[in-house]
Amino acid sequence: MVYAVQRYAASRPWAKRIGQLYAQAAQPSAARKEMKEVIKRELERAAQVFEVRQQTIVAELALAESWGYFARHGRVISHLDDALAQALAHTRLPSHLPDTLILPADAFFLHVPAGGGAFVVHQPERKVLLLTLVGADFSLEAAQWLQGSDGVEALAVSYPGELAPQIAAVAERWQPLLASVLNGLAMMTQPKLELELAWQAGAPQQWVEQAAAPSCVKTRQRGRSQLLKAGFSEVSYCRITELGAAEAYATQGYWRRQAFGEAKANSRLVWVAPK
Repeated sequence: MVYAVQRYAASRPWAKRIGQLYAQAAQPSAARKEMKEVIKRELERAAQVFEVRQQTIVAELALAESWGYFARHGRVISHLDDALAQALAHTRLPSHLPDTLILPADAFFLHVPAGGGAFVVHQPERKVLLLTLVGADFSLEAAQWLQGSDGVEALAVSYPGELAPQIAAVAERWQPLLASVLNGLAMMTQPKLELELAWQAGAPQQWVEQAAAPSCVKTRQRGRSQLLKAGFSEVSYCRITELGAAEAYATQGYWRRQAFGEAKANSRLVWVAPK
């Protein structure tokens, strides 16, 4: 499975139930209490067989809440293509995130090739992003995730506040992925970014065609249902056509802030690509 979010769904016995709880609840807070009870019961059963460490419990609660929001908001996956991910890995973080974010959903999963990814939960009323980072090796061994304890890093980032002090305490091992995620979120505000919504590679063409049927709602629903039941996801691919697959960059990319509007009272970020 390409995406960590798919491996989460396949490996956690509570994933389906928690997805239902968050999707059906009037407010996420109503699902949170029951989510904790579901995981507590499952982990208590597991503890009868082998030791369940406290860090595993903390990680699983963070993942479950992120998964719940992901399910509630349409199970959206955004995929940075290889060339863009490589360019962003060679781009310095902006000092601040954009004043206004343009995101595919209030909760989604951002995939960074070879790096892992992040569950992103946007709380626009608070101007806060809740990030749960997962590594590239997340749940690769489906049967071992509980004993091995998948590593995660959860943090909150407010915007347009200064980034550096907010991410300073994040462990060094997570900094490259975090930088790619934050740069990816900033990139979503750029006009040159191209988005292509498509079913992931390997999805049966017949079902894909049914899911895109222009004139029949029932056919589209049937196609989507078949694809989802088979474990395929609809993915928003993010790319910039002009980027080549550079082996190495001689200079770093960076962000500059551009003032606009009446009396230049507003500002936006402009990406300068690495070379």
